Order: sequence, then structure tokens, then C-alpha cells
Amino acid sequence: MTRPVKRSLLAALLTVASVTAVRAEPMMARFRGTVARAEADRLEIRRPSGSTLAVRMDPRTRIYAVNESDLRAIKPESYVSVLGAAGVEPRRATAVTLYAPSERGFEAGNQPWDTAQGATLTAGWVSDLRRGSPLKLALSYGGGQSAFEIPGNTPVTQFSPGERAQLQPGAAVTIFARSDADGALTAATIAVGRQGAVPGL
Repeated sequence: MTRPVKRSLLAALLTVASVTAVRAEPMMARFRGTVARAEADRLEIRRPSGSTLAVRMDPRTRIYAVNESDLRAIKPESYVSVLGAAGVEPRRATAVTLYAPSERGFEAGNQPWDTAQGATLTAGWVSDLRRGSPLKLALSYGGGQSAFEIPGNTPVTQFSPGERAQLQPGAAVTIFARSDADGALTAATIAVGRQGAVPGL
């Protein structure tokens, strides 16, 4: 077998292997609603449409508590995420989440988000902060920076480690779930609102 043919065969095999690996990765999806019932290994939520959805919980499921906060809690070099409305920069923020030191790095970067058409979630470190009305904020993350204007009435929450006991009926949740081989959903991450707070994710 000639060397060019060997190289072509190897490239083809690597392509097949990479496609197989991508297809083998579990699909991730986000679901929002309020807790209807929580059991040891199962969570049922009521979605905004009125329908219910059940997800599994396993030992790897991470629970995060979400508490209300305010814009004054944003400091230089804080790690935050901003839900941005569609449009050019500086984008208008629709929700802001501050993260405990142990959770810095959560969803770092800029990516499309499913809360509204054209929405994005940007998470990073505060690199520029100008207080006023609106507050002006720049976030830096690996390979980029994004700018936002944050109106004074923007919901602000604090994201920190939580526990399953906080999954109380009526609590607002955002669930990051993977689809298993049998078609069932298993929660990888659950953000649960405390005392009426709604996760800004």
C-alpha cells in the first residue's frame, strides 16, 4: 500500500472515529419550571405551558441554590453571567447571576441561549464596571470580551452550592439534563430558587 493511500485511509478512519465519538456524547437540554414533586432519585416539574416533566437524579447530579441579590453586589473581578437580549453591543441585560468562588468558570464564554430569540448567555470576569443608570459592564472570558447595559430593574441572583432538600414544591428551577440511551432524562445540574428567587439561566 502506497504512503498517500495509507494517509487517506488513516484520515478516513479518524473521521469515522470522531463522528462516532460525537454521536456517543449524551445530548444536553435545559428545562425550566417549578417543582411539583421531589423524590430521592426523581424530580417532577411543572413547566410554564402547564405540562409536567420528570427527570432522574443520580449521585452525580449537582444542586445549586439561587438567592435574590442586587446590582450593588457586582464588584470588579466578580464572576457573573448575563442573559443578553438580541442586538448589537452593548447588549441589554435581562438577568444577571453572581457566582460563589467555588463556582467560577460555570458556562464560561458567550453562547446562544434559549430564553428568547437571539438571546445569549455570557459568563466571565468583570473587567470594566461603570455604575450609573443603566449600569455598564464588560465581561472577559477565554478568547473574548462582551459589553452590556444593565437597567436598574434587572433581576439579579446569587448562585452557590445547594442540596436536594431545597427542591421544595413551588420552587423555580432550571435543569440541565442529558438524554440517556433509553430516552429518559437525567439531571446533570439543577439550579433551584430560594424564597421566591427565579434562576437567571
